[in-house]
Amino acid sequence: MSSNKPVTKKLINTVESCVDDNLRGIVTAFPQLRLHPKHRVITVRTKTDTGRVAVISGGGSGHEPFAAGFVGAGMLDGAVAGGIFASPPTGNVLYAISHLHKYNSGGVIVILGNYTGDRLNFGKAVEKARINGIKVEPVIIGEDVASSNNKTGGRGICAEVYIYKLCGAMSVKGYDLTTIYKMTTDVSKCLATLGVCLSACSLPGQPPLFEIAQDEMELGAGVHGEAGIAKMKMGTSKEVVGLLLDKIIAHLRLVAGDRVTAMVNNLGGTSILEMNIISADIKEYLDRKQIKLERLYSGHMKSSLEMHGFNISVLHLTKENGDFWLGLLDAPTTAPGWPAGEFSVGHHDNIGDDENVLQSFTRKATVGPSLSKQQQDIFRGCLKSAAEELVQSEVLLNRLDSGCGDGDCGITIKKFGQAVLEYLSRGAVEYPSNVLWQLSEIAETDMGGTSGGIYSLGLSAASQSFASERAVTPAAWLAAWESSMAAITKYGGAEPGDRTMLDSLHAAYEAFRQNQGVDLKQALLKTSEAAEKGAKETASRIARAGRASYVAKEYLQDEDAGARAVAIWLKAVIKYMLSKI
Repeated sequence: MSSNKPVTKKLINTVESCVDDNLRGIVTAFPQLRLHPKHRVITVRTKTDTGRVAVISGGGSGHEPFAAGFVGAGMLDGAVAGGIFASPPTGNVLYAISHLHKYNSGGVIVILGNYTGDRLNFGKAVEKARINGIKVEPVIIGEDVASSNNKTGGRGICAEVYIYKLCGAMSVKGYDLTTIYKMTTDVSKCLATLGVCLSACSLPGQPPLFEIAQDEMELGAGVHGEAGIAKMKMGTSKEVVGLLLDKIIAHLRLVAGDRVTAMVNNLGGTSILEMNIISADIKEYLDRKQIKLERLYSGHMKSSLEMHGFNISVLHLTKENGDFWLGLLDAPTTAPGWPAGEFSVGHHDNIGDDENVLQSFTRKATVGPSLSKQQQDIFRGCLKSAAEELVQSEVLLNRLDSGCGDGDCGITIKKFGQAVLEYLSRGAVEYPSNVLWQLSEIAETDMGGTSGGIYSLGLSAASQSFASERAVTPAAWLAAWESSMAAITKYGGAEPGDRTMLDSLHAAYEAFRQNQGVDLKQALLKTSEAAEKGAKETASRIARAGRASYVAKEYLQDEDAGARAVAIWLKAVIKYMLSKI
């Protein structure tokens, strides 16, 4: 049946070749691995019998790095790949078992997820291998809480990766097949996984497998593109983590004082930013429950192509075996997909600032000329008018910024305006140098980003200029204005004409400089007109600096957002001044 939904874009060569191309890419990136192309098997390179137990796994492709990404010393000795979300055929699994047994006479342990296709194909391969005299034991992992009430047990989600690490470490230490197999049965009882997805994945050449509303998420989604067991309203990271861990803890019957490790599995399309937030929220939740988090592993373990979502997989470190299992998890491995290392081990008491290091950078002295009471009222009114206009311009500036930036200029400028209004509600404005310095600090701390840096540098330079003046005069303001632009050019790299905020700022400066000897009202009007013209002219200019210079010309059909922001606050200042003349 054809679908009217658009096919999801993917960077592949052909749908038919994508699995094999993927495998070739893995061994290209990691040439110490070996690809057996006819059987879609990846193994470590071996020339002689190690005498150890070989550890192998596999399953459908589309779950990368699972399973080939975990091939390496201390984890898997080999992995066999099926088609996208499809179990590999029995013959390929048997090839992997036979090849690895040739170089690992201690036997073979075969790890597979609890899915019908894998159970059948891997199971038949194991039986054939046994008939041929190979010592082999299959381990079926099914730790999914969402499907745990099924007759055959829960699905294998991502906890297989735990088993890879534990088995691989035991093999390196020389444990025999029976002992390793016994460990897997003990660990399997202590594992539970549950996850959510925010958007579906799509098979190569196909549209998304299902739809999720903008304000919804699927609880208990599978790793083969399956929808979840329930649609739920979107929540914050803390809320979603709490929902998942509530169910996982109940499933494992964890209580205060228990020790655990947690794995955060990226289903493919979740940003690292989100993954880090989730990790922090897991720690916070477990602390509240007085459950000790010994290790946290975050990254792509068993993905679902580009699905936006994640799983939390918890291993209960029991009193009997917890320390032993933890030692195996900490053991070294060369497997490229394993996300842990020396930095994963340690106590979680590592958050805190050194509050003393920046104290010497605080400006303490009152400097420069002061304003009269009447001048202070005008200065405060100018700043207030400018800040209010910037707050009101959020939508316009975001729209102008969306073509060449990340569409947040309005948000950034609004933060600045709000912070300035807060400062004016309590701060003195007697000394322009001090006020400009405080505004530069506000731009640095409240505004943030590139715009915050530019405004902070410019205001700081203007403050320093005013500190050397003896009186507040138009010439003093012009000198501060010029110093501000020079600092922006020095550190930002832009000059007037480069389609940046300087276009509006410099045009207004020149107008005021050239008209300062005439009537003040006329000088201000000319300055306002120049600021407006400078902003408008950026629409037809070629971007030579700033973020806009990184994008194609066709995206730059409107004014520069930074230049428009300058025109907005300059015109607001001038309008207020004109009302007082």
